[in-house]
Amino acid sequence: MKSYRTKFIVGLLLVLCFCPLKALAFEKLTPKVSQNPFYYLKSDYAMPLLSKDEQNNRASGAKDRFFLPWSGDFRHSKDDLLWPFNAYLPGKVYGENERPREKRWFDEIYSKAHIEAFKDINAPGITIAEGSLRAFPTHDPIFLSPELPGEGYPFDYGQVSRVNPGEPIRISHFSRDNSFAYVETSFAAGWIDSRKIAYVNEGFIDRYMPLPLAVIVKDDKAVSKGNLFIFNVKIGSLFPLNEELLYDLELLVPTGKDEAGLATLEAVRLPRDFAKRWPIEFSQWNAASLIDEMMGETYGWGGMYGKRDCSATTRDFFLPFGIWLPRNSSAQAKSGTFISLEGLTPLQKEKAIIEAGTPFASILYKPGHVMLYAGSYRGRVVVFHNLWGLRTKSKGVEGRYVIGRSVLSTLDVGKDLPDIDPDGLLINAITGMTNLL
Repeated sequence: MKSYRTKFIVGLLLVLCFCPLKALAFEKLTPKVSQNPFYYLKSDYAMPLLSKDEQNNRASGAKDRFFLPWSGDFRHSKDDLLWPFNAYLPGKVYGENERPREKRWFDEIYSKAHIEAFKDINAPGITIAEGSLRAFPTHDPIFLSPELPGEGYPFDYGQVSRVNPGEPIRISHFSRDNSFAYVETSFAAGWIDSRKIAYVNEGFIDRYMPLPLAVIVKDDKAVSKGNLFIFNVKIGSLFPLNEELLYDLELLVPTGKDEAGLATLEAVRLPRDFAKRWPIEFSQWNAASLIDEMMGETYGWGGMYGKRDCSATTRDFFLPFGIWLPRNSSAQAKSGTFISLEGLTPLQKEKAIIEAGTPFASILYKPGHVMLYAGSYRGRVVVFHNLWGLRTKSKGVEGRYVIGRSVLSTLDVGKDLPDIDPDGLLINAITGMTNLL
């Protein structure tokens, strides 16, 4: 009876939710495909894509990576800390007022970075709220010239990544005024607002690490205890699972820090549709459910404003299934079995993807952008991705047709734009596919 009811719901979704795109930034772009991820499910949508043993093995490796900052030494070098000062130079990058950042700004930031204190602390810690990893110890943005095509907002090169609450970190040192800390997470290093982190001691680690984990499967939700707001969470956030109750999961979450700067920990109950025991079963249905939650999210370069870019989207999609991906798109393309698509015609590329790819378990890569292969529509590849825009060219001047959100699209979406640059079409720029299973 349960199986029949599930199939009926799927069928109803397929009938009702396949409709032309409306009220979207890319409403005039063709071909138009359903924005309902359940539309792309195959008949075996409930079957696991990974065996239980293989998934547990993947999750074990992902857990080791998650807790890596709590073991051993600070892994990034002083060269990593200094890299932004060599990459972004006075007069070559711009502030929020579209004026060049002057040498004085860089001198002040360099002094604030307290370079001579690198690794003086070298201690384990944890994020106690959502935050941003920054290339410099400041929230001031740095843009390339706004006159360059595809530059300016939202491409703040001072932004490294968003960090979830409850992320294990390793603290190198603090800025000269103690307002920022240079830390490393399991996937990146950078500066974070020091109010967002706390130290952890052996007792905390011994309580936190051995427990099974739970994963958040709803996006942009507030976590509170009673009337006290703690932090916001997104899909892919991991926390120790303290107890499984009938309707809720009881998680251990960091709630602040004491006078010595050590993290405080409390049990918080979340509904079972909000958080699930990790890893969740990797089925087409569960994959479509996560995509449905992430659909339409505003583009956020490097996790700006708590949003996602392309690689954060794929990373957060796979982590609930126990599959760990690095943070940037080029590294993600190297995280499985890579199949080159270079030298193929568009038709040959799509044929190769459909024949060799696995819907919801293969990613497509072009330099600077990564997409999840979601399935096909009338023989055309459909991908789920969060992208800023498509390259255009009018009278020799390059521009962008801004989409700026997460969508389901074909690989030749926008082909009918009168000023589209053929080299800017996804299908022409894709260089490979990576199978993660």
